[in-house]
Amino acid sequence: MTTDNDPLAAAKNQLQELEQELSQRLEEAGRTDDRPKMDAAVGRLTFMDEYQQHKMAEHGRRNVESQLGRVRAALVRVENGTYGKCAHCGIDIPPERLEYMPETPSCVQCQGRA
Repeated sequence: MTTDNDPLAAAKNQLQELEQELSQRLEEAGRTDDRPKMDAAVGRLTFMDEYQQHKMAEHGRRNVESQLGRVRAALVRVENGTYGKCAHCGIDIPPERLEYMPETPSCVQCQGRA
């Protein structure tokens, strides 16, 4: 079965690959303990640098978790037959938007209102 003629199958493959990539990134991030350590810090500024890096990594993990949730929701929409339709107004989401953000549940107009 080729996905060239089936845009829904191509989108599903793209979403599954993205889900796998994001899951792997989360798993790798979970293996490291990047919490700032007082005994490793040479001074207050060094600790603050470590703390800032920790917070940035934490924020990055939350972003990946959020995107992974959106990807999984998009895969459910593929299975339900609602993928590519705006969850708010029901119109078709432009293919260019889905190509750029395959996990998006809404059209540009509705996203702008949210």
